[in-house]
Amino acid sequence: LVLESWNIVQQDISKVGVVMFMNLFETHPDVQDVFMPFKGKSKEDLKQSTQLRSHALRVMGTVEKCLARINEPQKMDEMLHQLGSRHVMYNAKVDYIDLIGPQFIWAIQPTLGDKWTPELEAAWSDLFKHVAYIIKRAMV
Repeated sequence: LVLESWNIVQQDISKVGVVMFMNLFETHPDVQDVFMPFKGKSKEDLKQSTQLRSHALRVMGTVEKCLARINEPQKMDEMLHQLGSRHVMYNAKVDYIDLIGPQFIWAIQPTLGDKWTPELEAAWSDLFKHVAYIIKRAMV
């Protein structure tokens, strides 16, 4: 299910990524302040930010890498572990990792329209729970 829906999401990948982060910063303003380039920026400045777009694309790229390794869980976990280790160096808070999955799901729903189902939501949620688990394990 996630692979099929990803083909649709990919068509507007940078928009989905920016929408995801804009909503994350709106619902959890403290998260925005953790990102030095975004600290104190207005909503309008963030929408136009090439740095935000770039970071959003990196996150979407990580999702794509996970999906490319979906049938090779060890490879996916190794990649996510390295990502978690890097986030320690960025002083990312472990608690924030759990916010990404729900924000991603919220951002992709409009893109998928009538293809969105409870089963698809559960599949994406399960993937992100696994992703968060591996990243957080590397951070502590």
